[in-house]
Amino acid sequence: MHSRVSNHEASNKQIGCKGELRKIQKKNNKNKSEARDQQLKKKEFQSLTSENGNLEELIECLIAGYRQVPATDLQKQEISVDLSYSHPHFDVKNEEQGMKSDVEENAEELDGLELDDLRDDNPENSLIIQPNTIAEFLLKIDEDVASNVDFSDFMICFNGEQKTIGRYSFPISLVPTVERIMNTYGDVSASSPMNTNITGKIYLLFCAAIKEMEDLELHQVTETKMLKWRDAIKDALRVNFKVEFAMSHLKKIAQAYFGGIGEQVLLTINEKLNSLYKERDKALEGFKDFLATAKDFDGQSVSIGLFP
Repeated sequence: MHSRVSNHEASNKQIGCKGELRKIQKKNNKNKSEARDQQLKKKEFQSLTSENGNLEELIECLIAGYRQVPATDLQKQEISVDLSYSHPHFDVKNEEQGMKSDVEENAEELDGLELDDLRDDNPENSLIIQPNTIAEFLLKIDEDVASNVDFSDFMICFNGEQKTIGRYSFPISLVPTVERIMNTYGDVSASSPMNTNITGKIYLLFCAAIKEMEDLELHQVTETKMLKWRDAIKDALRVNFKVEFAMSHLKKIAQAYFGGIGEQVLLTINEKLNSLYKERDKALEGFKDFLATAKDFDGQSVSIGLFP
């Protein structure tokens, strides 16, 4: 009997010891886990601290760079000229090159608008097309280059009913133009020794160019159109057609084209000037009571007058 009790107590003690060992082991595992977590947090904190330091250095560099940039006066005006403007009769375009027809420049100072601010030889404040740009295009009119003109370049019907005038047949749409040319300048093709099969298309394209000149107003003209007209006229000259009058007139159109642009530029500049004059008058009205007092302090300490 005593032996069974002893065995039972021994067994209970053994079980109790195992339970204690499990508790201790669990606690140790927990401590190890917490230690690992703390270690990971410490590493994460160190990483964030390092990253924060890098960000601070970057911010300091940006601030230093910003301080080197001149401050912008938010009250400075911007003078801009849109060469296409909102004029109902002038739309400046360049179909091939996609040239933007607006010129925008910031005025350096508006304390007083200097004449140099409006001159085209001032590269920083140029408000108009530079003369060399115009000159370059006018030179293109005289260039002897490969022709790049075809029937598809004209909004004219070349098919359908034809009428024979002289040695050539023309579509009805071109007949009035051909007759006006002949009545004024005679048969411009008469001096050409070439076969009509060769010169026929050239004559048609030349007359189409003249008709387009008749149909369009200046605000509808583009640089691309003028170069197409040049090609048609040059082709006619190459086969010995007497069409020098057309080339002279094309140059006049080109001059008028840029003159129309200049007209819009001047109009826009005048509007800017009027706006500035109004602003000046308004500013003068607001400060007129203080201007004389300010002059009393010119070149003087602000204590002037404090001690009579």
